[in-house]
Amino acid sequence: MFRGGYWKPYIGFLRIAACFLVIVNHTNSQIFLNGVPSATWFCSVTYFFVCKIAVPVFLLVIGAVLSDKEDTPKRSVKRIWRIVVVGGAGSLCYGLYYAGQNGAAFSLGNFLKNLLKGPATNAFWYLYLYLALLCLLPILQRMVKALSKRQLEYTLFLSLGILGVLPLIRIFFPSFQVYGYLTTALFSPYVGMVLLGYYIEHYVPVTGKSFWSAFCGFILLIAFQVAGTYLLYQRDPGSWLVLDDRTLLTITGSSACFYICVRYIFSRFPPKPGLERVIHSVSNLTFGIYLSGDMMIAVSRPLYAVLCEHCHVLIAVVLWEILIFTGCAIVTAGLRLIPPLRKWI
Repeated sequence: MFRGGYWKPYIGFLRIAACFLVIVNHTNSQIFLNGVPSATWFCSVTYFFVCKIAVPVFLLVIGAVLSDKEDTPKRSVKRIWRIVVVGGAGSLCYGLYYAGQNGAAFSLGNFLKNLLKGPATNAFWYLYLYLALLCLLPILQRMVKALSKRQLEYTLFLSLGILGVLPLIRIFFPSFQVYGYLTTALFSPYVGMVLLGYYIEHYVPVTGKSFWSAFCGFILLIAFQVAGTYLLYQRDPGSWLVLDDRTLLTITGSSACFYICVRYIFSRFPPKPGLERVIHSVSNLTFGIYLSGDMMIAVSRPLYAVLCEHCHVLIAVVLWEILIFTGCAIVTAGLRLIPPLRKWI
């Protein structure tokens, strides 16, 4: 999921950045949700839409790393089994923790019954998506090899273009409607993100022109989301955060731009061996950081209150997020010292 045999420094950095932004996604929004438009509000909303690239970047990496292979059925089953086991064990830990926090009795029967209905903790929704993508992956691996560049572009247009733009139009023009059966048979945008990772890796050149195009695209898309959110807030302060949808082309596009920029920077300025080893080591911890993130957020929340007393709320939240990431990394590194756990996290 977050590491594999295929590894390049920029792939490791993208995993680390996406993992950190998952933590940002679960901590920063309380600032603007509890405020009104101001300099702090705009900074927090901008930070929020930057962090929204986290999941799409993970999916782009999957496309770049895994879609170029052809896994055997045994290898595919091992990948799926790992997520089932780790996801189940992690969910059980959260179920016990939240039951203890709420002073409620823990029922294993109810826990197992509810596990199919939804995640045990906020961040674990992604495990369900990833599990479904793993089931599709052997098909996608063969499909991308059979498609020409133009055919792959057409597939991305249907998946990310059509399905990423139509909801965006509906947000700003509510009277615009498209009959559901016209779109339900198209590829899921999440599948499209995996295919887009493969496309970028194989067909987007690593050039200064690509970098500057992606850099400008990233800035413009983030600016559009912030301005659009402000406009929607003015229209209806009770329901205005509808641009928070990873399947919209605004978020998918900014994620692809970020990927292209990072790949170019690492090709233009290769990290020294020492830094490369650090990136590699930390990227191998990202799965464990992701798994323990919600727990660390809950445990360390009082620390955030203390930080807010001594510095600006935005500085406080960034420091808190860094501490959460670091704490999760230390815990994960410790657990990976136990040989039976190393292959799982």
